[in-house]
Amino acid sequence: MIMRPQRTRTFMGFMMGLSISLVLAAFGFYYYQTKVHNLREAEKDEIRKEAVDQYILEHPTSLVYLFGASKKAGDVLKDNDLVPAEISSPLLPDDAVADLSEAVGKVLRCDVAENTAATFSLMYDEGTYPDDMRLVEYTVIKLPQKLEARQFIDVRIMFPNGLDYIVLSKKMVEDFDHDAENQKNTVWFHSGEEEILRMASAIVDASVVEGAYLYAVPYIAPDIQKEAIKTYPSNSEVQNLIAGNPNIVAKAVTQLRNRSFFEEQINRDMQSSGRGTVFGEDIMPAPPVSGQPSGSGKEPEADLTGSITKDRL
Repeated sequence: MIMRPQRTRTFMGFMMGLSISLVLAAFGFYYYQTKVHNLREAEKDEIRKEAVDQYILEHPTSLVYLFGASKKAGDVLKDNDLVPAEISSPLLPDDAVADLSEAVGKVLRCDVAENTAATFSLMYDEGTYPDDMRLVEYTVIKLPQKLEARQFIDVRIMFPNGLDYIVLSKKMVEDFDHDAENQKNTVWFHSGEEEILRMASAIVDASVVEGAYLYAVPYIAPDIQKEAIKTYPSNSEVQNLIAGNPNIVAKAVTQLRNRSFFEEQINRDMQSSGRGTVFGEDIMPAPPVSGQPSGSGKEPEADLTGSITKDRL
């Protein structure tokens, strides 16, 4: 048995105690740092959660359905064509689809791209959409310089004596073209049969009355502004065509003003200014647009492009 001096034993005992103290101190320091770190992380999580809750409170979201793939006009919607998503509530369209079942079975009015928000303005019920609705094109309407697509307009006719009538009201502009070089405006919008015939009558009046013209007036707030009452009185031939045409779904003959009073007033104003009358039995009617000879028994077709001019009358 090896005998160590007292000094050596004392030194070894001191070193052992010191080592144990250092280990305990290191363990205590690690425990303290871990505890502090966990407390800090918990505080961060709480702050993060409060920030998220505050953001959600200040920026609410709503459910919206998006088109999962591009679709074509005329496609019938199925339940797997739309996918749910979230959108900021202030950005949610007023007519957005909120219930998937309300959109299934409807028909698309136009082509839509992938991830487009589904709104009821993009679709219609196949059974209730008017059969006589058409996309028409006119080149005789004076358009505002600041006109934009999807705006709503009234089409009006102005006569040189100051009379001003509403021909069509609250029509949404599907598209338009300003050709400044050729000074030609073209506009496209949807119209029913009665509106097409009404416009044909207005185009004839604008072409036979010198100084008369058709022009468009945009709505400022179409969402809250009501549709204007149509005041233009179609001529008697067009009224008869409207009354006897089976394609007209909703006849608006009762809204047409007295045509004879209208013609008399225009003729009286033209005579007072030293010019001849433009309405009456001695005025030669416009030839059929379709090229059919007189007395063929067929009704003249409406000129959808508005290309009736004086040299055709």
